[in-house]
Amino acid sequence: MLRKLFGKSAAVPPTHELTIEDLIVLERYDEAIERLEKKTQENSNDLHSHLRLAEVYSQVGKSAKALDEFLYVADMYTDDGFYDKALAQLAKVARLAPGDATVGAKMQRIQRLKALEHSRVLAIEGLVQAQQEQDPLARTSPVEVERLWQGLASTAIVERLSGDQLKRLFSGCELWSAEEGSEIAARGSREEFLLILITGAAEAVVTTSDGQRFQVRGFVPGDILGERSLLEHKPWPATYRVTERAKFVKVGVPGMERALTGNPDPRALIDALRSQHSDRAVAAAVEKLEA
Repeated sequence: MLRKLFGKSAAVPPTHELTIEDLIVLERYDEAIERLEKKTQENSNDLHSHLRLAEVYSQVGKSAKALDEFLYVADMYTDDGFYDKALAQLAKVARLAPGDATVGAKMQRIQRLKALEHSRVLAIEGLVQAQQEQDPLARTSPVEVERLWQGLASTAIVERLSGDQLKRLFSGCELWSAEEGSEIAARGSREEFLLILITGAAEAVVTTSDGQRFQVRGFVPGDILGERSLLEHKPWPATYRVTERAKFVKVGVPGMERALTGNPDPRALIDALRSQHSDRAVAAAVEKLEA
């Protein structure tokens, strides 16, 4: 081994001249570990050294320490958005600790983050495309686009739809802002559109025959309003108003037709838009009030 590394007749260099890789080849693992531990302590972002340290720990049977290093690197990769690299490290952990439920949970979480990132890219493409088609001179800043996505990312519609479906839906939408007190739709209106609330708040109200006014439902970011008007061609069951300055994704008939044309799974899109049944709940509440 020494001849292969240093030549047939050469003497082994002094320790201070040996690299970490030299020490590993010479099987001087304790010294290699000491150096690697020092490097990782001095620079916690040196992922190469963390990985090498994990591998050496594995070679000398220190599995617990190796697991900690692999998990640390996987977490760092995840934080930086390198999901495939993180999954590769967790695969190593899974081999060292088969059956560890926490590893499986981490891998599932990273798979979800990876899928969400894919959805983010396609959804933003759709949002930008929609705005530019409405106004070719419009240019939404990257910061504003990211803010819009953050408002949508945790919503049920994003969780239920693939990136391709989100792009289809958003490419036919309109970004609509409304001030507090603005009316979205009057009770009985036949305007056909739906809204996905991104920021702010809204409410559905009804005034009974004796003049009493009731709020039958409040809406928060992520809620869908008007799905019955667009998808079932029914009148709005109450008067919908903005209660806190709001921003919406608005989808009308042309946008819906565009999202469904050539769609490989139109039912998935329609079911996602109907999933909250907000209008149905409002209509049921109004019927009870007026009974």
